Amino acid sequence: MPLTLITDTDYPGKHTYNVTSITRSGSVATVTTAVSSALASGMTVTIAGAVETEYNGNFVITVTGATTFTYTVTGTPATPATGTITAYGGKVTVPGIVYLDGYFFVMDEDARIYNSALGDGSSWNALEFITAEKEPGSGKAIAKSANYVIAFKSWSTEFFYDAANAVGSPLSPVDNGFTLVGCASGTSVTNLDGTLFWIAQTRQKGRSVYMMEALQQGMVSTPDVDRILNADDLSTVYSYGIKIAGHSFYVLTLVNSNITLVYDAASKAWQEWSSLTPRASVSVSSITSNGIQATVTTAVAHGLSDGDPVTIAGASVSSYNTTWQAKVVSSTVFKLDTTLAAPTGTITAVGYDETYFKYTKYVFCSGKDLVLHETNGNLYEITEQAYTDAGNPIDVLARTDKIDGGTVGNKVMNTITVVGNKIDDTAQIRWSDDDCQTFSAVRTVDLGAKVSQVRRCGDFTRRSIEFRYAGSNPLQVASLELEG
Repeated sequence: MPLTLITDTDYPGKHTYNVTSITRSGSVATVTTAVSSALASGMTVTIAGAVETEYNGNFVITVTGATTFTYTVTGTPATPATGTITAYGGKVTVPGIVYLDGYFFVMDEDARIYNSALGDGSSWNALEFITAEKEPGSGKAIAKSANYVIAFKSWSTEFFYDAANAVGSPLSPVDNGFTLVGCASGTSVTNLDGTLFWIAQTRQKGRSVYMMEALQQGMVSTPDVDRILNADDLSTVYSYGIKIAGHSFYVLTLVNSNITLVYDAASKAWQEWSSLTPRASVSVSSITSNGIQATVTTAVAHGLSDGDPVTIAGASVSSYNTTWQAKVVSSTVFKLDTTLAAPTGTITAVGYDETYFKYTKYVFCSGKDLVLHETNGNLYEITEQAYTDAGNPIDVLARTDKIDGGTVGNKVMNTITVVGNKIDDTAQIRWSDDDCQTFSAVRTVDLGAKVSQVRRCGDFTRRSIEFRYAGSNPLQVASLELEG
């Protein structure tokens, strides 16, 4: 579908204006634009292209006419200015755009909701707006729920409907829809199958995640999620919704906290998604085998922790050249559970750094769920049939709550059995008996065995169990069965 750039200067967003002249009197520079502008006093405008560089930069302006404004300049540059000069500025619109009954609606930071002409998204009248003003606060985002326009502000949420007003905005407020639940980040607002999700905030209780259906809203986050939200400065937030395998996910990334939180609307459970980035490879000095385990010795420190994924390459026994989970012995030695014979070759080992989920935007196109990578600009498909992340392993980790069997007495755990689908691969299990301060050494469990379990798991009073998998098979785990 062809797209047309909106050039109407009444559109409430930033524009680039051609400058016909800049003159100076003392420290005051006067700018004349080729057409009338939508600029206002107090806005910051970027001047560029002047040969006399003192005129260039970001300046707070004072509007003196439909095509003129002034700002303060330092030094004594020649007047008039020369060059092909532009001025860039205007209202700052918040995230979101709403289409309702033939109108497009956007909102600025002053919570003014502007509308286009009926049936014409390229035409905007600067006098056609309505302000969300029931509660003080800046505009954060605009969205649509059912047939309502939703204005998210710092400390409140206001609702509007199409009243078909003949003058000014066609919108009128829904007076009984006003709530004192605000929005902490405009970029956290996402529409998922007609349901809105966002990072909400209230003056009394801080931040949490809310969802809205029509005019009904409620909190869906947990105390642990709220703690993470309240600790972040929200300087960089990504969010989107995606529906796959019968589950609808609200994906929320807090870059500053290096975490991606995901809410499954079907199970009503929170998860953490992450991306693995390969580190620089390290040379392998040798791999020896005793027929049960292979011992890998690296020339320098490998940087792995117990259970971490590691990819071997360059081995003469090709089955080694895949991703494993390492059992760390020392800073330069780790073991792999395998019966393969010792290989030769110029062998390398690659570990991974785990970060937030690196995909920032989502679109459904041509029957595919596509996400945009944060840095390389590539589009990737999220599909049930792929078990790697852009060629890198997916690190699956699940940790139980602390288990005490309803008693503070000493108990024995004979076996831990993994209940799930059978795949030709292994996973690792470990546990902590001291509130996750320290963990046992990892134990390997065969996911293809008739009974996938580890035995002789020792005694405990309260225990948290961790299951970890980093292969490339369709893993499905239903539960862990514990036998004392």
